[in-house]
Order: sequence, then C-alpha cells, then structure tokens
Amino acid sequence: MDVPSDSPPRLAVLAARLAAVDDAWTGGVRLNASAIRDHAAAPAAVDARALSDDGLLRVLDALAGLTRAAEAAASACAAELAARCTGIPGEDPARDRGYPNPARLVADTTRRRAGEAHELIAVGAATALRSSFAGERLAPRLPHLAVGLASAELGLHAAERIRRFLDRVAPRVESATLDEAERFLVEQAASVGPERLAQLITLLEARLDPDGVRPREDELRGRRGLRIWEDTAGMVNVRGALDPVNGATLKAAVDGLVGAELHRARDARRRQHDDDARTAEHRTIAQLNADALADLARHALGCAAVPTLRQTTVVVRADAAALLAERGHGTIDGLDQPVSIASVRALVTSAGIAPLFVGEHGEPLQLGRSARLFSAAQKLALAERDGGCAWPGCSRPPSHTEAHHIAWWHRDDGRTDLDNGILLCSHHHHRVHDDGWRIVVRDAGRWFIPPPHVDPHGTPIAANTSTDRRMGLLARAMAAA
Repeated sequence: MDVPSDSPPRLAVLAARLAAVDDAWTGGVRLNASAIRDHAAAPAAVDARALSDDGLLRVLDALAGLTRAAEAAASACAAELAARCTGIPGEDPARDRGYPNPARLVADTTRRRAGEAHELIAVGAATALRSSFAGERLAPRLPHLAVGLASAELGLHAAERIRRFLDRVAPRVESATLDEAERFLVEQAASVGPERLAQLITLLEARLDPDGVRPREDELRGRRGLRIWEDTAGMVNVRGALDPVNGATLKAAVDGLVGAELHRARDARRRQHDDDARTAEHRTIAQLNADALADLARHALGCAAVPTLRQTTVVVRADAAALLAERGHGTIDGLDQPVSIASVRALVTSAGIAPLFVGEHGEPLQLGRSARLFSAAQKLALAERDGGCAWPGCSRPPSHTEAHHIAWWHRDDGRTDLDNGILLCSHHHHRVHDDGWRIVVRDAGRWFIPPPHVDPHGTPIAANTSTDRRMGLLARAMAAA
C-alpha cells in the first residue's frame, strides 16, 4: 500500500483549528467585537457570557475540533517516545528519567491516567508511518484511521475503540474485508456519538465473526447475577446484571409500564389544559423504573390487577437466510449485544416476543399495511429502519415512540405506508406539530428541515437511522468491493 498523501501536516491542522476557535469566538460575541478588543481588560471581558447562543455552539464545535487535533499530535509524539524506549541505558527516555516504562512517563508528562497514556501510545503506533528494512517509507498499519485522526475528524477515544476492534478480529478476517471495515467505521465515527459507534462495532463484529457470537453469549450468561439486600438505612437494594436474552424481557416490561405512566400523565395534562402542580407527575425516571419493577413483582405474587403494559413487545430481528441456515446471529430491540440463532429460535416461541425477519441488506420482509393508523407490523418495520426516535440526536428507543405521518394525514392527505412513516418520541412529535419543523424524504433518507426561527437557511439535518440499517449499507458496500 502506498503511503497516504491526503493526511495534512499536524501543525497545519492545529493552526487551522486554533484559527477556527478564534473566528468562532470573535464572531459569536453579542457585543461589538472591536469594542471588546479595545477594552482595557479584554481577556476578562471576552468570556463565555459575551457569546450569543449560536456563538457558544460555534465555539464549542471549534474547540472540539482543536481538541481532536491536539490529541492526534499527542498520540504521534507518545508513540514515537515509546518507540525510542529501547531499554539501553542512555538511550531510553523513560528509564533515563526514572520511569519503569514509557506509559508512566507519558502519563506524568500529560497528566493523564496510565490507561489513557497506553491509549495515546497504541493509537499513535497504529497510525504512524513505518519503514521497511531497506529504509523505504510504508503506510501506517491502519491507514484509514491515520487519515481520520490526522484531519481531526476523529477523536482519540473513538480511534482507540476502532483499533481494539480491528486488532481483535484481524486473525479471523480477510485483509480486504478488514480494510473495508476500517474505512466504514472511520467514516461513521466522524458523524455519530460514542454510543452509536459502540453499537456499530458490536454488530460489525458479529457479522465479520459469526462463529464468535455464541461463545460471547455463553460468556455473558455465565456472568449474570442478582443480589437483593436491606442496607442499614432500611432501603432494599437491588444490584445485578442480566444476559441480553433475559435482560430484554425485563427491560421491555419495565419500559412498557413506565411508558404507560408517562402517557397517562401527559393525557391528564391535556384534559386539564394546564400544568396543575397538584396532579403533575413528579417521579424521576429512576423512581418510575423502581415502581414498575415492584408492580411486576406484586403481579407475579398473584395480585388481582394486572399491570398495564402499553404496546410492550420484545422485538427479535434475524436474517431469514441465517435462520434457515442455523448460522449467524440476531439482535434484540433496544440492546446492542447480538444473540445466537439458537437463542432467536428459543425466543420466537415465547409469549410477548415478536419476530422480525429481514432480507440480505436489512430490509423488513412480509409486513402489512393499515388504512389509517400504522399497524403493529408497520411499526416494527419503522423500528427496524429508524431504530427509535428519528429526531437528530434523540436516543429514545422504539418503545417510547409514536408513528408520525411525514405527509400529515389530515393536512396533506398523507398515506399510512412505510415510506410516509417515521418514529418520533412524544416530545419531538410535538416539536414537529407545534414548531413548524418539516420532514422530507430524499435520497432514500429522512431529513428534518428547521423552521425559520431556528435556522433561517433551513439547512436539512439527517434523521437518526437504525444501527442495523447502517449495517445493511455496509453489507452492500462490502458486496460491491
């Protein structure tokens, strides 16, 4: 592989990011910028309080880019420092300064934890240029990661997470497939948060190493456990961990009860047309979860009233071909960890479990329609596509969402079909209806168009999409490679 030429010089990237911070800060002040510069106490005057709302956001974005650029430079320096630690007296920067290893030296120098220092060194080593025995310059071991890091589009923690994953699956994956996976993850990491990146890595690992799903599942099941005890204050403590198969059922039941309580509180406010403090819901989500678990326990002990679970279903997704071949994996709605096909088969025979079989590229199969309200099958298909609330940045799961007509049912004579549906949580459903947001379908994607009072230019914002949908895109890219 040739040495990549599209990695900009690190100092140039740092300078550009620093200039962006300066521009964002100067352009974001609510007061006259020149007056602030001329003020005798200019450094004290130009603080965060002088910035407008948009200015604060621009400065935060610019500072994040500067941080990523600094981390990239630090990782390169840390890796080079570690490479020079040969153990030879007088030629080992760490031992010559009294440190047992380079990680301890880097940790003290950068005032980081030892684990973070190891991270700096590992990422820097994986993305550094190499030399052959003949002195020829070679590309980094992970070239796509090197480009993403050097351009400051990728943060250090995301880079380390990708590096660990690639090193973990490398012995069992062909080099071309591994290279495509690296490229895909670097592209995605530039636009998604750490939680979504972790989901992508988990599902990608199951796809690239399907034989490893069942051992991992057995390992997680072996780690399950639950403790219940009374502490000295009189509180009954519950602490434990469940494997994905058992945890999904409990999570769906608790989420269903909590969702029912939240909807009852919302409906009560609508009937009263005001926020009556005497009847408002004051419990936190954690308290609602605790009460829901207690309700389930009371019901299990034989109480007369059955807890009301609002549309509570455990959704298990599996590739139809994989199910027939009895090889591969499935996923459980709301959980990241894949499960084996054997567990999928066991789950779909249980009460309250809804199987959703998908095609080669993750498209839902055999789903129906309804005349006006979205059917349960259509909602499952929307959950498969959107992965929860589609509002950009919202992390509410499918169980906390409602199906919204993109072209409104009454106003636009919109149809109740999958192409015209999108999942939104209650809060963002009201934002769309009350604040003037529009949703458009373009290039097979869903885009949110802000109203003029939010963004005068109406710049489209991409909707959230299901992690499995991203995996379908990856499958097509790999098939074409």
